[in-house]
Amino acid sequence: MLELDHLIAFLPGPPEPPDGLLLDDGTRHVGQGTRNRRIVFARHYVELLWIDEPEVERASGLGFAARCARTAYPFGIVLRGTLPEGRFRRYTVPNGPTLAVHEGDPDMPFLAVAELSDAQLTGLAHRPGPPHPGGATGIVATRLTGAVPPGPTLPGLSITPDGAPSLRLLLDSGPPLVLS
Repeated sequence: MLELDHLIAFLPGPPEPPDGLLLDDGTRHVGQGTRNRRIVFARHYVELLWIDEPEVERASGLGFAARCARTAYPFGIVLRGTLPEGRFRRYTVPNGPTLAVHEGDPDMPFLAVAELSDAQLTGLAHRPGPPHPGGATGIVATRLTGAVPPGPTLPGLSITPDGAPSLRLLLDSGPPLVLS
């Protein structure tokens, strides 16, 4: 079983809050050279990520600089559950978990999986985030455009190579969130 953990929008710099949604204070990813702010929901979140230490990011081997500069596909997907078929490598987040990172190409979304058994996934507690001014409490559907699909079937996600790169989220309340 697989489910969405979070989505990533790779940005050239710090973001402005989207209309009707709150951003948390975020985190500096020590050892990765990146920083983020998040739109948090009970079961998922959207990570708005940019580089704040270019030399450290280069050493991480994740290739986020090209995604933030928009010379590679600027969106990513992190799932949790059973690893699907495909080419994956292990990456240990400094002071964090080990993820399986898909060995895709620059035209594919960044894809990683936090491996959990079905029992672990079923027992996973979820915390509601702060209420958003627009009333949204969760993501209903996700569509990535302008991307080559990475291969494995991804739950609740639609990926198409047609159009300019964008991430469209249908939320349970309020207008869709579109990042491009």
